[in-house]
Amino acid sequence: MSGSGGTLVRRLADGGRPLTYNLRFADTSRLSISVHPDLSVSAIAPFGVDAEVVDARVHRRLPWITRQQLRFEQYHPQPAPRRYVGGETHLYLGRQYRLRIRRGPDGVRLQGRYLWVTSEQPATAGKVEALLDQWYRARSPEVFVRRLAGLQARAPWLRDVSPSVLKVRSMTHRWGSCTPAGKILLNPELVKAPLGCIDYVLAHELCHLRAMDHSPRFVRLLGSLVPDWGRARQRLNTFGG
Repeated sequence: MSGSGGTLVRRLADGGRPLTYNLRFADTSRLSISVHPDLSVSAIAPFGVDAEVVDARVHRRLPWITRQQLRFEQYHPQPAPRRYVGGETHLYLGRQYRLRIRRGPDGVRLQGRYLWVTSEQPATAGKVEALLDQWYRARSPEVFVRRLAGLQARAPWLRDVSPSVLKVRSMTHRWGSCTPAGKILLNPELVKAPLGCIDYVLAHELCHLRAMDHSPRFVRLLGSLVPDWGRARQRLNTFGG
């Protein structure tokens, strides 16, 4: 079954627990399977590979997939659904801020340990959510550009390797991506994460400008930018926005 953005939604069932996963084809040399903190599963396969071949590979990895999902369930229980009411806490750059809501011109303001949301109309949960999403999306580019400049200042080799475009784009299961044309896309939700995690995602995509795979060369480049990238990745994988 086809999904949005060229993604196929595949369903496996062999009498046991059914599995649904998202399949995307890309300019890559190998097939990769990922389990995400929200327990979803995705696969990226080279162009030209038959979907049934990917199904078979995913099926063989079912024991591993199940172990990963159990690990996430144990160490990273899913956060309670947001209600977008006063007193609720929301994240920005890894810190928690308490929500305050009042009547006034539509907008969001960060003050001290509070996120003040003002609404001209009665502040329904949907309206507060929309205003917060707009605020996060507006703040994220300036944060990402500033962190990018910091990484470039630390690594001379990056001065000749810059993204052709740095854009913010909502993504369901990814924090960031890098296209073969050098365009880096970052999830606006990333601005809720600690700065070290933001640096890790940016560095990961920047290194893809030199190595599009995850070869030893890629790992060396990533380590030169973020020496503790493994810890940052682990923290990001257990991060709940």
